Amino acid sequence: MKEKIPEFRSRIRTILIIIIGILIFLGIMIFYWWFDRLLWYGIFISQSIIAFIASIFIYSFTTMADKYKNRYGELAYRYFFFHIVILMLITGNAGIFHVLIVEGPALFPLWVAILCGIFFIFMRFLFEWHLRNSGFNEIGHGLGVYMLFPEEGERIRSDIYSFIRHPMYAGDLCLAIGFAFLKNTLFAFIIAFIAFIPFIVAMMCEDKELIKRFGETHRRYIKETGAIIPRLKNVGKFLKFLFSKDKKTIEELT
Repeated sequence: MKEKIPEFRSRIRTILIIIIGILIFLGIMIFYWWFDRLLWYGIFISQSIIAFIASIFIYSFTTMADKYKNRYGELAYRYFFFHIVILMLITGNAGIFHVLIVEGPALFPLWVAILCGIFFIFMRFLFEWHLRNSGFNEIGHGLGVYMLFPEEGERIRSDIYSFIRHPMYAGDLCLAIGFAFLKNTLFAFIIAFIAFIPFIVAMMCEDKELIKRFGETHRRYIKETGAIIPRLKNVGKFLKFLFSKDKKTIEELT
């Protein structure tokens, strides 16, 4: 990251970037808190607004790489990060955390809500653990360095990626659902699924970009592999894989 973004070579500037990011996130949360109380359906409008903004940043993330490379050369990722990546991450995650401030009557018994909430949040971290085991690079893949400079990384098709194409977004969905169970309201679940819309946009855009890069190979991968849920015939193998400490693919679990 320090190679791509000179500001991160300075501790003071790094702290300032983090503080600015936190302030933007808090600003969005304050917007949620304020707008949600204006109308009984305010939560749906505010969530839709932020989801739309996040979708724009995500679309830009997957379509503007060449423009930035042509314009900024070696410093392309620096501008890409400040113009798109950081705002994409903040708006996308703010939508998920919005779920935690949604009020309403309880849906399930408290013990059911807590157990289900903990389970889905645990699943989020389980997905992340398998992502790291698969060779997923948080900076390269997650923060988009390889989007601009694909030659610096490699495409992952093993381990968890042999079951689902977008495990990172599957983990985000689990986190949103986990928060919804902890809030235990109908509106919380609706908001959780609205919050996931930008991630659906991300999956569609990324698959389109990968088809452009890898052609028929990725088209075949899409046909054979589910986006965030494994194909029905592989559900049992997927669950066995998730709770296994070893790296395994579909073929190895057969």
